Amino acid sequence: MTVEELYNQRLQRIKTAMDLGTPDRIPIHLGGPSFIRYAEPEATLSDYVLRPKWADDAVFRSYKMLPEIDTAPMLGGNNEGMGAMWYAKVKLPGRELPKDTLWQIVEVGPMTEDDYDTIINKGWSALGKELLDRLGYTEEQLTPDFAYMAEINKKVREELGLVTMSGGAYVMPVEILSAARSLKKFLRDLYRMPEKVLEAMEVIAEEYIESGTKMIREQKPLSVFLGHGRFGDDLFNVKNFEKFTWQFTKKIADAFIAAGTKALFHMDGKWDSYLSYWRDFPKGTCIFDPDSLTDIVKIQEVLGGHMCVTGDVPPAILELGTPEDNYNYARKLIELFGKSGFIMSSGCSVPPHAPLENIKAVIAATLEG
Repeated sequence: MTVEELYNQRLQRIKTAMDLGTPDRIPIHLGGPSFIRYAEPEATLSDYVLRPKWADDAVFRSYKMLPEIDTAPMLGGNNEGMGAMWYAKVKLPGRELPKDTLWQIVEVGPMTEDDYDTIINKGWSALGKELLDRLGYTEEQLTPDFAYMAEINKKVREELGLVTMSGGAYVMPVEILSAARSLKKFLRDLYRMPEKVLEAMEVIAEEYIESGTKMIREQKPLSVFLGHGRFGDDLFNVKNFEKFTWQFTKKIADAFIAAGTKALFHMDGKWDSYLSYWRDFPKGTCIFDPDSLTDIVKIQEVLGGHMCVTGDVPPAILELGTPEDNYNYARKLIELFGKSGFIMSSGCSVPPHAPLENIKAVIAATLEG
């Protein structure tokens, strides 16, 4: 089989699962910073963040060792600016931290109360650059190497035949404002000035829809990543969930689906109480991507057969469990979901010190069908 034929086989496999059909086998979607170690066992996380092109090559070689994986890794990032998407600073291994310690996002909250008016009057994009200036990010740290990214992504497809599962990423308005303001200040804002916060969220949502629908029509991605993390069961009652989270999630996802793609809901945190809301989307138009904190059995009960689900091998098991633990958890997922409308995945990403044997155990369980 040629690489192009392999790519098309994987593409059809993933599309079938997303459409709630039964593919030739369950697609496998696994990736994370641990993948540098499989090709380079002595590598540390400082290599991952401070030598990104070297790390990309190691990840590329690691995927050659795991040909059953169907989806492409995230490569070509500028890791010195990784905190910028959260309007935060970042401590990096090998710089502020020991060389094999996971990087740490430091919530700073550069946005002020007056900045809500800036969003409302001038737009979110106008404020975003100013916030990054306040944090001290440089143009070099924030500017992607687009030529290199195109080169490495072309190599992943043409040499490995791996499929990119989503194109474009949007962090929901409630999430991005909580990062820009800091969680403590933002929660205070919700009670002191809720209408102004809602007005700013509306502006952000409209900007997302404008840029996202343009991208969808031009690039035609399989799905668009919609990030959620803080504002489900852990922080919001039903009234606040509907008011500050759900109405904007629904509006943005509806627009993206109408533009011709699927919505991939990346759901960090616990969402058990609110799963039924996701049934409001048309059948087969979304992917629910939990991080293992939401009850996977309840996800299947509420959303199984209505949208594709990824799941959900917990990072703790991937990193600290035995190969048998990982195999058994993956088999439990397959028994729960069957082969239709399901993609085998980690809860969020594979953690940095997950042993190769554990990844192979998840793959082996999946290939058994």
